[in-house]
Amino acid sequence: MSDPSDLSVIPDRVEWSERLLVGVPEIDAQHKELYRRIDRFLRALSARKGKSEVLPLMAYLDDYIREHFAAEQQMMELSEYAGLGDHMAEHHFFEEEYRRLCARLDGEGATPALARELVALLVDWLDRHLESTDRAFGAHLSRHRARLSRRPSA
Repeated sequence: MSDPSDLSVIPDRVEWSERLLVGVPEIDAQHKELYRRIDRFLRALSARKGKSEVLPLMAYLDDYIREHFAAEQQMMELSEYAGLGDHMAEHHFFEEEYRRLCARLDGEGATPALARELVALLVDWLDRHLESTDRAFGAHLSRHRARLSRRPSA
């Protein structure tokens, strides 16, 4: 059984890479910034400075969830994306998990166990979401924008 205070199972770095590109410049810029923040958080945890980074990261995530997910949803609606429902279900899952972790943070404080769960959500879930769900939407939105740009103006 692993020691619950052991932070060694948490990666000490995470980097955004081109494999995470979804092909929509404004979404890719937001994702890059999110990865930059998560990386800062992981480095702080590795240096045992996690508590000073947890609350700012959680505040950033709160804003990010609200703003980024709303922006993506609006783009999906405007481009009549057929995968809107499934995509939003993934966002809802992330948001619910994030809220659950926030409630635990309020009750337990910034524990190593909570840090591991937060990292799993932020790194593992996010990588999978970007590489599949967001990439599919990015391809759709790029095609939609290309069609709009080819329409003759009035």
